[in-house]
Amino acid sequence: MNDVAGKNNFLVVYPEQTIRGNPFRCWNWFEARHQLRGMGEPAILAAVVERVRAFHNVDAERIHVAGISAGAAMAVTLGVTYPEVFSAAGMVAGLEFAAANGVLSGLKAMKQGGPDPNQQGVVAFEAMRPVLGKNSRRRMPIIVFQGEADSTVHPANADQLIEQWAMTNHLLAAEDGKYPNWAVEVTCGAVPDGYAYQRSAYKDPAGRLLMEKWMVKGLDHAWPGSPVAAEYSDPRGPNASEEMWRFFCQATAEPLAGGAHKTFWGRSSELVHGAGRLFNKLLGR
Repeated sequence: MNDVAGKNNFLVVYPEQTIRGNPFRCWNWFEARHQLRGMGEPAILAAVVERVRAFHNVDAERIHVAGISAGAAMAVTLGVTYPEVFSAAGMVAGLEFAAANGVLSGLKAMKQGGPDPNQQGVVAFEAMRPVLGKNSRRRMPIIVFQGEADSTVHPANADQLIEQWAMTNHLLAAEDGKYPNWAVEVTCGAVPDGYAYQRSAYKDPAGRLLMEKWMVKGLDHAWPGSPVAAEYSDPRGPNASEEMWRFFCQATAEPLAGGAHKTFWGRSSELVHGAGRLFNKLLGR
């Protein structure tokens, strides 16, 4: 991601979980107390954004969040709990909002999917409702990457993510609760000497890009398109970092050039491999 940031002039923040917070240094997305605004890990991570904004010229309308695995699930949570802060979200091997309320239900969701995504879309909207007056965007663009050979997070979760956010965005647009029908454009491709993939782009009734889903054949639990092969990263997939930045710019209807921008990356500790850190141990950690 540092390479993409260097080419496009935006900041990247890599927050880290402590071993006291989680023995695997992952975000506790599966616990109900970490799915709420104003408390737990969402509040801590939102404070990281404010800390960075205090020292850098950041465009408040172009702050994005993304992550892989537990980081992807936490990115979903931040999009729901702080919609006035984050303008878009990206996930690799993520899960729908509030897919679990404990360790056992978290493991179950990872292996077979979470609750009804239509229902969770309403739950997410209700969680966002108290701050809608602070957020003039009334939409949350999302981009999802999922390996079809993922042995840690079942690929069904990618469909649930899209369905959950379809309903949430439908309600954010002040539509009724009936499940929305989106215009979908499907394209297929392949990385040279790498994996094939299918990209589904979803547009809102106004024709604006709102969601994307990338299903990557052969990809396990890894960030696709990384510069080198390592644990939880695979260069044989489409470049998720570049595609996320392209999607953020396109879906938030902002030009690529001009100003100082920031992308906020939530992640589980596994992505530490090869990651250059612009901001480390914020908040005194």
